[in-house]
Amino acid sequence: MLKTVIIDDEAKARRILESFITEYCPSLTIAGTAPDVVEGVKLIQREKPDIVFLDIEMPGYNGFQLLEFFDEVNFEVIFVTAYSEFALKAFQVSAVDYLLKPVQIEQLVKAVEKAEKIRGNSLVRERLETLKANLREQRIKKIVVPVSEGSLFIDVSDITHLRSEGSYVNIFLKDGNKILVSRNIKDYEGQLTMEEGFFRTHRSYLVNIRFISSIAADSASATLVNQQVISIARERKHEFAAVLKQVNISAG
Repeated sequence: MLKTVIIDDEAKARRILESFITEYCPSLTIAGTAPDVVEGVKLIQREKPDIVFLDIEMPGYNGFQLLEFFDEVNFEVIFVTAYSEFALKAFQVSAVDYLLKPVQIEQLVKAVEKAEKIRGNSLVRERLETLKANLREQRIKKIVVPVSEGSLFIDVSDITHLRSEGSYVNIFLKDGNKILVSRNIKDYEGQLTMEEGFFRTHRSYLVNIRFISSIAADSASATLVNQQVISIARERKHEFAAVLKQVNISAG
C-alpha cells in the first residue's frame, strides 16, 4: 500500500476526494488531510507519504510553494485545480499530473496509476519549475518528454520539427540531435500550436515554422535550415501558405 495525503482548503473537496480514493484506488491508504500548506507540510513531514494530492489556490501559501519547504522531495504530486484551458495545457507539456475540479473518477484512477509508475524517478521539482515558467510566460517555453532513462526538459525554441514514426515520435533539435518518444504526434499537435510557432503540415510532420528556409515550387514540401525536407499535405497547402505570409517565406 502507498501512503497519500490530501491538502485542500475546502473541507467538502477533501471529503469527496478522500471518498473517491478509498473506493476506487485500492493501492492507496490515506494517512491524513490538511486545510493549507503550512499544516500540509507538517503532515508530510510526519507521515512521509508516497503521493500528495495538492490544491493550488489556498489562503497564505499556494500549492506551488509547498515544495519550497523541502530540501528533498520524496513524494509524487498530483495537483487538484480549476485552472484555465491554457494552464491545463501547461500542466500537460510539463508532465505534471493534475485533476480538474470537480474530480472525475476515471481521471483520478489514471493519475494515480501514472504516479505509481514514475514514483522514485519523477524529478518532481524540475517538472514543477518547468510548469511555473510556462504559466509565468503564458506560453509554452519548455516541454518535458519521457525517455527510457527518465525525462528530458527541452526548450521549445530548440525544436525544428517532429516526425511520426508509427506509435512513436522523433523530435528533431536544432543541434542535430533527435529524440524518440513513445507518444502520438497528435498529442504534440495539441500542445505545440501556432502560438508556439508550430504547424501540422502533414499527418507525419509538425514543424517549427521559424526553421523553414524555403518552400518547393509546387508547395508539396519545405526545406528547413538544417536541410531536412518535410512534406506538405495537399489539403494543408492553402492554410500553410497563409501562415507563411506572416513570416515572409515564399515558394520558389
